[in-house]
Order: sequence, then structure tokens, then C-alpha cells
Amino acid sequence: MPTIKDLGKRLKAVTSTSKITKAMKMVAASKLRQAESAMKIARPFAGSMQSLMEPQIVPKEDEEPKGTASVLAISSDKGLCGGINSRVVKEIKIMCDAAEKTQQKMELNIVGGKALSGLVRTHSSYINMSFDETYKGPVTFSLASFLAEQMLSSPSETYTILYNNFKSVIAFEVKAKTYKGPEVLGDSGVFSEYEFEGDREVVLADIYQFNLACTVYGCLLENVTSEQASRMTAMDSASNNAKDMITRIALQYNRLRQAKITTELTEIVAGAESVS
Repeated sequence: MPTIKDLGKRLKAVTSTSKITKAMKMVAASKLRQAESAMKIARPFAGSMQSLMEPQIVPKEDEEPKGTASVLAISSDKGLCGGINSRVVKEIKIMCDAAEKTQQKMELNIVGGKALSGLVRTHSSYINMSFDETYKGPVTFSLASFLAEQMLSSPSETYTILYNNFKSVIAFEVKAKTYKGPEVLGDSGVFSEYEFEGDREVVLADIYQFNLACTVYGCLLENVTSEQASRMTAMDSASNNAKDMITRIALQYNRLRQAKITTELTEIVAGAESVS
């Protein structure tokens, strides 16, 4: 049974932890507002290109996967944000197992250290590149362009972006966007209704890369917003749990202290009676 001293130390520790989680919740709420604002601004920017390109480059449901598949998995660098990173890792493992069954080659590019640490032991053979400390500064289109360029540096049949799609503060899901390689734009009839200034193949290649960069940019912002929302929710739950623990420990502490005081008073009274 814990002593009064032990309960006092534990009460102090839980109170300190509660203060930290409350502060982290407030910081996450502030960052969430900024991230959500940037995400809402970027959605039309990415959506305008996707509405033009996706009818041409998104694989149909009945198409069987073949050739090399390049996957960009977006996670976070920091923890204490619920299960958003573990869900991404779980989805990657499912994709890797499916590729192994169909004997499809798969190259994995990882953004964020949390997904890397969750995969390096079991699926390190699939990892092609990893990018750590991506979120030290704000998410920019230059960063998205760099990641898109790194993806296209390895020729693949399909390019997939795996990320957390933000729905609300308490709802987000792992989503995958898959595009065919840029070679599909060279098929006859693709964008035949448009006139091009300059070399048609060069223009289409540039448009494909720009669309991929726009998509990566939007996915990065969606993932950052989901991360901050999940962290805020996790810290709120931690603060509530700490509050409940403080109540239980304080009650137990006061009972033991009262019992000790009562025992000491009884001994004093008994001693006084025996003397008299």
C-alpha cells in the first residue's frame, strides 16, 4: 500500500504532466488554425489542376497493377498525435504485402521520421528514399515540387501519394491518390482538343510534373492539419485523464492523511488517560 509520501510525489508528478498536456493542447490548437487556413486556401489551387488531369491519368478500377509502383508516404516527424502515423504505416504494409503477392516491384519514398521508424525493421527492402525534418519550416510549394521531382526521378508505371485526409477536428482517414506515369499523356487522343505552343511532349511533361507537385502540396497540408487536430484531441484526452487521476489520488491521499491524524489523536488521548 502506498504511503502518504508516495502519494504526495505522485500527485505532484501528475499535476505537472497535466500542465504540460494543457500547454501542448493550446499550442496544437493555434497551429491547427494556421494549418487549416493554409489547407483551405490550397484546395482550389490543387483542385483546378486535378480536374483537368485526373480524367486522363487516374487508373481505372478494372486495370491490373503492373510494372514498378512508386509510393510517397506522408507522415509526421513528431509523436503524441494519436494514431495518424500508425494508420499510414499499417496501410503501407498492406500495400507492400499486396505487391509481394502480385510480384510487383514497389519503391517507397517516406516523408517524416515516424513512418520510417515503423517500417525500417520489417519493410526496409521497399524503402527507396526518406525525408526527415520536413516540417521544420512551413509547407511550401517549393518543398512539394522537390518531392515530386524526386518521385519522377525513378521511372514507374504508377505514382501513389498516401496521406491523412482531413475531414474535421475528430475525423481524418488515410487516403491514396494514384496516377499513371507521364507516358500515358503521349497516347493518341489525349488533350487533342487543345492547341500547344512549342513541343507538345515537353508541355505535357511539364503539366504532368506541375499537377503532381500541386497534388503533393495539397496532401502535405492535409496531413499537417490532420496531425495538429489529432495532437490537440490527444492532449485534450490526456488532460482529462490527468484530471481524473488527480481527483482519485487526492482522495486517497486525504483519506490516508486523515487516518494518520485520527490514529495519532487516539494515541494521545489514550496516553493522557493512562497517565491520569
